Amino acid sequence: MASLAPSTRTAAPPRPGRRRPLTGWSTPTGLSFVVPALAFFVVFIAYPVARTFYLSLTRSDGFGGTYFAGLHNYGVMLTDPTFVQAAVVTVVYTVVTTVLQTGLALGLALLVNAGPRRSAVVYRTLLFLPAAISLTVTGLLWRLGLTPVFGVVNRLLTDVGLGALTHPWLGDTATVLPTIIVVSLWQATGLFMLIFYAALGNIDPAIAESARMDGAGPLREAWSITIPILRPVIEVVVMLNVLNGLKVFDLNFVMANGGPLHASESLSTYTYLLTFGSSTGGVSSFGYGSAISVVVFLVAGVATLLLYRFRKGDA
Repeated sequence: MASLAPSTRTAAPPRPGRRRPLTGWSTPTGLSFVVPALAFFVVFIAYPVARTFYLSLTRSDGFGGTYFAGLHNYGVMLTDPTFVQAAVVTVVYTVVTTVLQTGLALGLALLVNAGPRRSAVVYRTLLFLPAAISLTVTGLLWRLGLTPVFGVVNRLLTDVGLGALTHPWLGDTATVLPTIIVVSLWQATGLFMLIFYAALGNIDPAIAESARMDGAGPLREAWSITIPILRPVIEVVVMLNVLNGLKVFDLNFVMANGGPLHASESLSTYTYLLTFGSSTGGVSSFGYGSAISVVVFLVAGVATLLLYRFRKGDA
């Protein structure tokens, strides 16, 4: 009697030229999800970016004719003192806010995480509340509070006996940008603190316990253990701060309208001034404004790429 052996037959390979069944996004159901997102990207992102690149090579006021100008608008930037000043203001704002908002948020997160859990809820809420207010509303509130005569800030300084420190904070070229930076710290630090606090909750408590058993104090533990573990989160926060700084517009425009004497003029507010005309009835320049937008776009892209390469190199 013949023994029964397991069958070793395998499925026949697909015939050459035989089409595979549709899977994933290539199915009608998948396309129904992809096409709306793709259309949104093309209409609201890709086309405006391409249109801005085109306008940067033209002379146009947005109403009359459009004339091709080549790289003329980019050459004008090199001799435009207002553009140079706006670029300096943008760089200073970006560097200072990135350093302060990252460091202050990390320090606050460490302090809140080290305290009692019940009080941490209160501190997190209080610190995060300013971030829940829009930048436009924040700028308006602080602009009212910083008015020289009736502002809350100068009135408070006078009431506590520091009347000599009263100052037109937004009307002085020396103090307008530092004042806007302080307001930015008040508004944004709570959000980044919450990001760091959430990351601290993912650290294994056993690591900190081992460090304490070896005699490490709070500062040593934070510097040698906690901060290295949080390095990927720190890099993300730095990237967000850099991008926000390069495209800063709301606070500078609402609080000081780029003034006085362009002392708080960022590249974004200067682009708005050029593209839509000044408040004094100046003639708009879509071509030159678009060229500045392209420069900001490219700088932000290069900064993002460098930060990404830095993160990838340390991975």
